[in-house]
Amino acid sequence: MILLAVLIGSVFLKDRFASPGLGPNQVKVGDQLAGLHEYSWKAHERTLVLALKNGCHFCEESMPFYRRLAKLEQSNQTGAHLVAVFPDGPAVVRQVVETQQLTIEVVPSFELGQVKVQATPTLMLADKQGRVSKVWMGELPAAEEAEVIAAISKPPSAESKQQSFLRAPLKTQ
Repeated sequence: MILLAVLIGSVFLKDRFASPGLGPNQVKVGDQLAGLHEYSWKAHERTLVLALKNGCHFCEESMPFYRRLAKLEQSNQTGAHLVAVFPDGPAVVRQVVETQQLTIEVVPSFELGQVKVQATPTLMLADKQGRVSKVWMGELPAAEEAEVIAAISKPPSAESKQQSFLRAPLKTQ
């Protein structure tokens, strides 16, 4: 009985006096990214949303990877469009993008909680309806960077698939 009272009391005190810090992300596969109203999901087969924040050292350390993704998109090697959302204002975002030479579409002054993101950086791959198919969080190790690239790479076209199954003509005499 005493143990139960102590347990209930500790839960009450924890909830009453604990500081409301940022917890882990709540975004998960299958979620609808409805908070990104101004973005047209239907304009692209897939969209890779990068949730970033000025001053986030993991975001800054990941910038070479994000620049690499941007170059892949610009050279038409991806089947996904890149868009970065920032909680920071337009002037701050413009400075980050220019300083980091990040050439992707950006949405400044975006409340990350609208897409259930509490920790940056977070990458979310979404389909034409804005439904999440994959989520990556934090500064990614090389294996996860390769996973992101594989996930956004263009699937082989029907023509190239067909050609791979064609055999060279047989020589007859």
